[in-house]
Amino acid sequence: MIHSINRGPFGQVLYLWRLERGLTQEELARRARIPRPNLSAIERGKREVTLKTLRALAVALNVRPGILADGAFPASEKKPPSFSRQALERIADAVVRGRVLHSKKECALVDLIRGVVGHRLPNSKGSFEQVHHGKRFVERAWLLLESKCPPAVLKSLLQRVADRELSE
Repeated sequence: MIHSINRGPFGQVLYLWRLERGLTQEELARRARIPRPNLSAIERGKREVTLKTLRALAVALNVRPGILADGAFPASEKKPPSFSRQALERIADAVVRGRVLHSKKECALVDLIRGVVGHRLPNSKGSFEQVHHGKRFVERAWLLLESKCPPAVLKSLLQRVADRELSE
């Protein structure tokens, strides 16, 4: 289950902060001095954390323990990104029609949206193939989308993609 943009289960919040800091599970586990399998279980919501572990993870991520405990996603600490109507149109075109984008931020959103909707992607022969991902991949892609886009922007993007798919 995915939660709102600003709050989420501890494992999801931890995962997003780890990605925000550019750390692998191995690196974060080493810094926090906890076994990597335990960190994996925490991120998947299969293991509870003690106060000692919470503090160790917060120190390793260079955030206040309260940030993690409160469930604040990294994006909620910054000003949410804004997208012009033209940018939303470009992103939707890239998702559905395979258009090439030059903005890294927009390309990242295209990849995440494609991951969520299981989209057609161009192959080496110039035709399109339907690509489907596993449940875990889709949940992570959705979580990342929610952390990067305000709800209204995400809704608008998905509507634009759906409209384009209908017109194809």
